[in-house]
Amino acid sequence: MANDAETETKKKIITVSPIARPLAGKKLCKKTFKLVRRASEAKCLLRGVKEVVKAIKRGKKGLCVIAGNISPIDVITHVPILCEEAEIPYIYVPSKEDLAGAGATKRPTCCVL
Repeated sequence: MANDAETETKKKIITVSPIARPLAGKKLCKKTFKLVRRASEAKCLLRGVKEVVKAIKRGKKGLCVIAGNISPIDVITHVPILCEEAEIPYIYVPSKEDLAGAGATKRPTCCVL
């Protein structure tokens, strides 16, 4: 059973794009998803590239969580640059499906703020 979980985690890490740095480890992923879940329950979560970019440009602060297995990669390449310019911390997680699950939505999510 533990081998299945390790294999699944390794598969997720293999599919991560090369620009996904800093990539959250297993323990940090769990804490990040818990934070995203709490923000979702409090109705403070912005989902998707369009909403996140709009919020960053308007000066909203928070933690930007970006999925690392997005294809094509051009969809999210500008988000970390915007975050750095606005001094917003960001982190990559291995799976867009897990990020969507933490954000209480059924569709895979590229990034949340």
